Amino acid sequence: MSNLYLVDDDQAVLDSLTWMLNGLGYEPQGHLSADSFLKQAELQNEGIAILDVQMPGMDGSALLSHLTKSQSPIAVIMLSGHGNIAMAVQAIQKGALDFLEKPVDGDKLAVLLEQAKLQTKLNMQQKVERDALADKLKALTPREHEVMEKVLEGKLNKVIAAELNIAQRTLELHRQKVMQKMQVSNVAELAFLMGKST
Repeated sequence: MSNLYLVDDDQAVLDSLTWMLNGLGYEPQGHLSADSFLKQAELQNEGIAILDVQMPGMDGSALLSHLTKSQSPIAVIMLSGHGNIAMAVQAIQKGALDFLEKPVDGDKLAVLLEQAKLQTKLNMQQKVERDALADKLKALTPREHEVMEKVLEGKLNKVIAAELNIAQRTLELHRQKVMQKMQVSNVAELAFLMGKST
């Protein structure tokens, strides 16, 4: 079971949400501030975070941006006592799964948590793929990087060889190395792999 975090500066809200979540079979970790959450949460592992929008210091919206920037796989549900449509739209554009108004509807929360579980698994899978791709790219030499970029532009071997001022045979060896290191067997696979990383 992935971690479940509650971040709200109101202890009474944390208590009532914890009680509700316990009833749904979850054991959430409560935090009264974004700082406390950032210090203790496992940001690079699967998890679900329910964040209050308005908090002193770093608010929920800034915390959501931070999680998105750091490519954390944690799925986020936003929470607000005074939600409005613009706020909800902004949260979803920043990557939140959904936006709930207080007092929280238990049935709606239960459905959202099921979606969040799937979302964090998917995020984790993408993170693993991104990390694996980054490792493969690190293995390429600067020359192999150049060759790969030109191959992805769809240029012919003789054109690339001329542009890089190397013999065509040398280019073919570089190209072979790129394919081996990227673990693909053709340009289409390479383009697909690189396309997923953008």
